[in-house]
Amino acid sequence: MSIEVAVPSLGEAMTSVEIGRWHKQPGDAVALDDTLVELITDKADIMLPSPVAGTLVEQRVATGTRVDVGVIVAVIAAR
Repeated sequence: MSIEVAVPSLGEAMTSVEIGRWHKQPGDAVALDDTLVELITDKADIMLPSPVAGTLVEQRVATGTRVDVGVIVAVIAAR
């Protein structure tokens, strides 16, 4: 089963984030709560954790790209 990972809501005023460094690459195994990618906001850098254990299948957004809350940034094949 594939799980899509979206940018979470980070508060009412926060509508977009910049994609920072990816901690996992396609093909990498991920455990529940492993950091997938850094999300950069005006106020803080936030680590986006994996919601499931499995394998990272796809990074949908490149580092340095600004995306809105709710955008799918990764796909994980769950175990």
